[in-house]
Amino acid sequence: MPTTADTIHASGIDCVCYLAKDFKRAKAFYTEVLGLRAVQENENWSEFELPDGSAFALGHMPDTWYPGGGTIFAVADIDAALARVRASGVTIYSEINDSPVCRMVWCADTEGNNIALHQRR
Repeated sequence: MPTTADTIHASGIDCVCYLAKDFKRAKAFYTEVLGLRAVQENENWSEFELPDGSAFALGHMPDTWYPGGGTIFAVADIDAALARVRASGVTIYSEINDSPVCRMVWCADTEGNNIALHQRR
């Protein structure tokens, strides 16, 4: 059983994210139908900030990824958090992704639900 020192201590939920195989089609739905405006984006990722300050993201994932979303948990130290999650034996979908605003890694919980660990810069 992990000790308190081994615990990551997620400090909040930074964002809710859906992942899409057809990224362009999904992005068009969220921008053209729901009227969301991307505050950061590239060819595989769009992050939207809503008027209440909450965040929603849409990401393109490879064919090995199944439809569904995930919760993005805020952590203070992404490297330590990834090491702890890796040691727990769950599936890690990627190495740490660096962007100008954050560092993030996608993994699964013990039941296969998608989660991400996210450290803001």
